[in-house]
Amino acid sequence: MAPKIRRFTLPELAPGYRGDLGDDYVELLHFRDFDEPLAADGARLEECRFSSVQIEALRNARLIQCELDQSGAPALQAAGAFLNDVRVTHSRFGSADFAEAQLDGVVFENCKFGWLNLRGATVRDVLFVNCQFEEIDLGGQIQRLGFVDSRAGQITAAGAQLREVDLQGLDFAQVEGVDGLRGARISALQLSLLAEAMASHLGIKLGS
Repeated sequence: MAPKIRRFTLPELAPGYRGDLGDDYVELLHFRDFDEPLAADGARLEECRFSSVQIEALRNARLIQCELDQSGAPALQAAGAFLNDVRVTHSRFGSADFAEAQLDGVVFENCKFGWLNLRGATVRDVLFVNCQFEEIDLGGQIQRLGFVDSRAGQITAAGAQLREVDLQGLDFAQVEGVDGLRGARISALQLSLLAEAMASHLGIKLGS
């Protein structure tokens, strides 16, 4: 089953300033064109937009109906964050650490990741469109995850718990922890690419 993405439209937003992110509750603000990276650890952000900024810290933050455009970072620290109905577009992350986070109804479009960490995360209804990953760690509880026109160097699936996960739109070079892909949907071509790893996992010896 495809991810269930809930559409939303942001209302008119007031300009947001760096000091606003020090508040516990932030709503209806547009943070735009900051030279220095922004941090919002522990903040609750509702109906906000981030444009042409770097966001480096969202630990334990809550983002609800927010948009991030051109808002990547060399290293995004978002462990324990909660993202609900969030759109991320045209952003680049050297690493994005969502360990133990919750992602629900999130779309990433035209984004690049060096390393995306979902280990220990709870992920539901998340879609990646035209995204690139050097490595993606799927070691969380993941339901209704989909990919469209996306590419990954490596998938790490050890410890993953997958339900209704569709990998057919993700071209990948290799998989570590192939047994963690149980529950995923793949194409016949992807199955052929996994044949050697699956044989090794099952103790099957391939002839020449």
